[in-house]
Amino acid sequence: MSNKITFGVRLPNSGPLASPQSMLQVAQEAEALGFDSIWVHDHLTWSDEIHRTHISSGSDDSHANNPSPDFFEAMTSLAFIAGQVHKVRLGIACVVVPCRNPLLAAKQIATLDVLCNGRLDIGVGIGSPSTIKSREYEVLGVNRKQRGKIADDHLRAMKTIWTNHPASYDGQFVKFENAEICPKPLQKPNPPLWVGGWTEAAMKRTAALGDGWLPAWLLPEDIGKRFQEVKTMAQTHGRDPDKLHLGIEVYGCIDENGEKARNDGYNTLAIGQSTFERMMSVEQLTAVSLIGSPEEIRQQVKAYSDAGVSHFEIKFIYPSLERHSEMLRLFAREVLAAFR
Repeated sequence: MSNKITFGVRLPNSGPLASPQSMLQVAQEAEALGFDSIWVHDHLTWSDEIHRTHISSGSDDSHANNPSPDFFEAMTSLAFIAGQVHKVRLGIACVVVPCRNPLLAAKQIATLDVLCNGRLDIGVGIGSPSTIKSREYEVLGVNRKQRGKIADDHLRAMKTIWTNHPASYDGQFVKFENAEICPKPLQKPNPPLWVGGWTEAAMKRTAALGDGWLPAWLLPEDIGKRFQEVKTMAQTHGRDPDKLHLGIEVYGCIDENGEKARNDGYNTLAIGQSTFERMMSVEQLTAVSLIGSPEEIRQQVKAYSDAGVSHFEIKFIYPSLERHSEMLRLFAREVLAAFR
């Protein structure tokens, strides 16, 4: 497996700067600067509190005119973007699988893969603590306690739809017979499935059903060891472990002055601690992010790469789109160029 390093950028489909224009601007800038992919994230419900604390794009001090907790739906947003960028891959990190009808989701994903000419990556998961606060499962009437089992069942059902015509499936939570659902994905057998989450359950899901693992909050020495465990698990399922890819979802903040970058990112990390997958100090969060000077970030990227990471999905921390543009340009010039 090639260990070419790729870099993706999170679009503002939620957060204080979220808007169609903002998403398109970041997507087009990322493509022009040579980033490999652009990503959105996925939730169906979103609260005022989460809007203020779980900042996946922008920053706590972003100057926005719209206080509404707007969260632009992931697949619709990528469909809007798909025809306006032509080289970068498009990703979702991550689809909250139990909260979607798997037949409809399979059709949407296949259609989106065709619309973007096979440039789609799909992260899959069960949501983070932010999901609990937004009551996503309760609003949608989905059993939260069984969300892991539901996710696995839905993923198997979706894979069946993507590879069979007509498709029949008999699972614990979803059953259908002779479902004629087209188009099929352009990428065969399906767009790469990146399993989100750092937990053992996510590792097992990767080993059984994923094409890649996309955790967060892990140091290089931890992620390398855990990925070897994932590969061993994959072998028990009769899968080729060398075909699995390792990515990581990270916050980013870059400045020629590393201390300024850390100061700029501090409050955003601090207010979001309760919505992340695990409780960590701001110092620990900074240590598992790409935050600092160009040289510091190059060293961090190399440490993760040496541990087996081949993709970085970066959520930059920025108070304005102008500042984000500056960071993208600096990152492209000083970090991207070093790993090409």
